[in-house]
Amino acid sequence: MGNGWRKQKGLMPSRDLLPYRLRAMDEDDDEDAPPPSHPRPSSNRPSSSTSGFTFTQVHYNLFNGQIDRLTTMVDGLQTTVASLQHSINGLTSLLQQVLASQQETHSHIDIVFPLPPPPEN
Repeated sequence: MGNGWRKQKGLMPSRDLLPYRLRAMDEDDDEDAPPPSHPRPSSNRPSSSTSGFTFTQVHYNLFNGQIDRLTTMVDGLQTTVASLQHSINGLTSLLQQVLASQQETHSHIDIVFPLPPPPEN
């Protein structure tokens, strides 16, 4: 087992912090990974065994489900932003063409505001 330090992959916490760990992750861990260069932070919080909470596979699956949904939402937002950028670029190009054609023909658009009628005496 070495010194108890295990190389972490992804979001899985160390074996010391949580009683549950995926078997597949255990199988490909590097047992000879060096310990961290900084000490682990100490905490005044009670351990999971004394606080009454145990991180189970159900919790892990729920957490991963939330991460998957969040990732899907972010991907959807990225697609929406890309679509908006494409639309803005198209409108900008169209506006530049209109302005260029007006400058070439020296045409202009007159906006006329009607004068109010003269006051009646």
